[in-house]
Amino acid sequence: MSFRAGLRFVLLFLVAWMPVVTSAQQTGATVHGLVADPESAVIPGATVTLTPASGKPLMTQSQSDGSYMLQGVPAGTYSVTVTMPGFASYVKLGVRIAAGQNLALDAKMAIEEQKQQVNVNAQGAQVSVDSDSNASSTVIKGKDLEALSDDPDELSSELTALAGPAAGPNGGQIYVDGFTGGQLPPKSSIREIRINQNPFSAQYDKLGYGRVEVFTKPGTDKFHGSLSVQGGDNAFNTSNPFLGASNTQPPYYTTFILGSVSGPINRFSSFTVGGSHRTIQDNNIVNPSGFYASSASSLTPCSPGDLSCSYFSSYPESARAVSHPQTRSDVSPRVDFALGEKNTLTVRYQYNVNGQQNNGIGNTNLPTAGYNTETTENTVQISDTQILSPRVINETRFEYQRDYSTQDPVSTDPTLSVQGIFTSGGSSLGTQRSTSTHLEVQNYSSIALAKNFIRFGVRVRTTNESLSSNAGLNGTFTYSYLLDPCTDPNPSIKRPSNCNAQATKPCDALNAGISSYQCGLPGQYAATAINKLEVDGRLTDVGFYAEDDWKPRGNLTITYGIRLEAQNVINSGHDFAPRASFAYGIPRGSGKSPTTVVRGGFGIFYDRFTLANYLTTLQENGVNQVTSTVINPGAVCTPENPANCGASVANKITTYGLGNGIRSSYTMQEAVGVDQQLGRAATMSVNYLYARGDHQYLSRNFIVDNGFDQQFQSGGVYKENQLLINGNARLKKLTLFGFYSLNLADANTSGAGFFPTSNTDTKVDYGRASFAHASFGVVGGSWQLPYSFTASPFIIAQSGTPYNLTTGLDPAGTSIYNQRPFFASGDSGACRVSSAFSSTQTGSLTPVPINYCNGPANFTFNLRASRTFGFGEKTRSAASATSGSGPGGPVGGPGGGPGGGPRAGGPGGVRGGFGPQGASSGHRYTFTLGAQAFNLFNVIPYGTPTSSLSSPRFGQFTTLAAGPFSSATASRRITLQATFNF
Repeated sequence: MSFRAGLRFVLLFLVAWMPVVTSAQQTGATVHGLVADPESAVIPGATVTLTPASGKPLMTQSQSDGSYMLQGVPAGTYSVTVTMPGFASYVKLGVRIAAGQNLALDAKMAIEEQKQQVNVNAQGAQVSVDSDSNASSTVIKGKDLEALSDDPDELSSELTALAGPAAGPNGGQIYVDGFTGGQLPPKSSIREIRINQNPFSAQYDKLGYGRVEVFTKPGTDKFHGSLSVQGGDNAFNTSNPFLGASNTQPPYYTTFILGSVSGPINRFSSFTVGGSHRTIQDNNIVNPSGFYASSASSLTPCSPGDLSCSYFSSYPESARAVSHPQTRSDVSPRVDFALGEKNTLTVRYQYNVNGQQNNGIGNTNLPTAGYNTETTENTVQISDTQILSPRVINETRFEYQRDYSTQDPVSTDPTLSVQGIFTSGGSSLGTQRSTSTHLEVQNYSSIALAKNFIRFGVRVRTTNESLSSNAGLNGTFTYSYLLDPCTDPNPSIKRPSNCNAQATKPCDALNAGISSYQCGLPGQYAATAINKLEVDGRLTDVGFYAEDDWKPRGNLTITYGIRLEAQNVINSGHDFAPRASFAYGIPRGSGKSPTTVVRGGFGIFYDRFTLANYLTTLQENGVNQVTSTVINPGAVCTPENPANCGASVANKITTYGLGNGIRSSYTMQEAVGVDQQLGRAATMSVNYLYARGDHQYLSRNFIVDNGFDQQFQSGGVYKENQLLINGNARLKKLTLFGFYSLNLADANTSGAGFFPTSNTDTKVDYGRASFAHASFGVVGGSWQLPYSFTASPFIIAQSGTPYNLTTGLDPAGTSIYNQRPFFASGDSGACRVSSAFSSTQTGSLTPVPINYCNGPANFTFNLRASRTFGFGEKTRSAASATSGSGPGGPVGGPGGGPGGGPRAGGPGGVRGGFGPQGASSGHRYTFTLGAQAFNLFNVIPYGTPTSSLSSPRFGQFTTLAAGPFSSATASRRITLQATFNF
């Protein structure tokens, strides 16, 4: 389907619904009444909320005469809640409203007692047939949100874990107030987080399973605020196991300050401001698999070819911990305006600056290979919501984002890389300066009818980046631990026919076990000539969508929609993505809501080609920047004399471009499952998902006469089967949420940067996917303990990730060290025993399949415990204080919108916001003391073992797993916290 034909289809879809909209204008009901106290005195300013089974509340407030009115109310069964400071909440359940009905419903509110704490849960835990109320989703707010980390980087890792393993190599996506990209706001500014909601919605381009939506807090009609000071010190933590027996590590610490304040500006506007500052004095742990030096205490490796040096199996313990200081500051103000009874304007700005020193150091990378970075980001988001009629809402959003980043290497010396052993010299990434500008415009509309909820809209994104980089200018020398068959002087070693190596006399008398580094025989040398330092690239994409939630019966919802996308640069002018899903509630009898809902869906989801990869093609085009590679250049090629590196063999030019016919990769996903209500407080969801990815991105390396023609292509595939089990329970003092995932996937690519070992037969690299954990589980929640104590656990467990074995050699001279070994005997081998594999094929040895081995399983138990103290005047419960902040935006607003904005008719124009964090004390002011433990039980979270067969530490663990399981510094960490709220 062409772009024009797809657009015509969208327009015809909308035109076809116009008569339905017109004919249905009179079907909505009107609910009105009077709010009064026990003495029949009217109560102005009370909040009246009608909550349907779908979870989209309708809200208004009583006028000066105590009256209220809600028009255009869809037919259904509602829970009615009326709240007002100083009064006990009025709750009426099971209110049935018919189409076109004029219902009078008065509320008489009781005076709230001083010690009374009202905790209203009108809905409880219920399953629903609405498309965005799937029980496989998770909504995190309030005390549940406190279980997550306050650190933005760790919070991002935890949210990714909570979203579960998204299908395919590209993972899920995080949205902030409906926008993609950018930094997470400070946690003090977050109202709620929704995960995996409405997974087959046509509004979103990315896969629904794995999607995270973050919504910031709106302003409030009264002043509220919080200030939190947190900190950690190495005295509270356990050590890194790779520091050695001496356990020598310089002191390190973390200081973290965050807070927020919210309140009214005038009767038509309000504000909220959140911010944080983080100072981290951390360490990176260097743990190379070997080291060539003049003595065991030396920190400087010998130069290649220095036969007087010795090989040492470890780096000096006293120098393994390298300082890694970091700072981060952010501020995020938001202002909400009620421009009228039917118009809401929200403006949000975020400033973020992040600086890190000695990045890239650790594991096999020695201190000189590090670099320093600093990033500054400015973001402006504007959202305008207009209620065009009781059933029609339009929302326009705009985002402007400006990033500036710098990167400077610690050393500009040539990079020396010994495969599987260590990397020294300078960083090959060089000096970089980047300025990017991102613009995004969205316009979404919704039409609420008696049996249909129609949504349609468009999103346009464009990002431009100017990148100045001299990466590769310093040159990279690549060596093997053992002499490869092309350079080994031992005559018993059979040389491949394509070898052009020359053995050097100093190594002729040595054993074959000597390394190419000691002999001064690099396997290859690569350097980049910079003809044009700066390149400029832009990517633009557009997406149209339209969908309809059709409810032909009260227990059945059918959602169908289309999405049409296009992107420049690649062949992506007509990406057509149909989506469809259903939810059927199994009847239980007259007047009873279903407790079992069967769901299913199908959709096509596209992945956009990234700007970073496009910039690579602009740099490495053979003109702007020319990378020359020399295979087996001989002993004359040394870091001291790189000009000699092309003497024995002609240079090969490496270029990077877009392959012919490259197009958008996409995933076809289908799912079927059951949502089950368990009593009044818990739900469970079991879903089976099948996904097939076609035209997945990968890279290919073609050997041509003058060098290597490397191309981004879209010839990859994957197939994935997932079983997801979600559950949540919300009891009076305990909430729990979590999921378990069983994931089996095969693929021939792991992303755009993956090079297959064969350009002509991709089946050779088809096997277990590196992005799939067989088992993955997360559990979180909050437990209100006696005496105002709160405990918030957060548990993550996963099986090992498949990983690939390589020989650490390049016998074919492809310049890419990705050759897999062979089984030494039979067709199986112990993944951590080097003798089970062979680097060369002799006889009929069987090649090792891709991602043959499993990494270690990991587990972490995080726990936050706190105690809240209250003082000052008594007040109503925190639950009542935040009753105005309804999800989903203004009444009936577009699904997935940022929401939480001003409500028409309220005093001050705005209600909602946030109350005290932690357990409610019933007082105006609260002070909370707490501690958070990461990896409480000190389970050592090992990373993937050394997988290069040329390494003497093959199969050994040399590093810890990354977040959320640990930091580079410690296995278990404890931070202390103090928070003041008003």
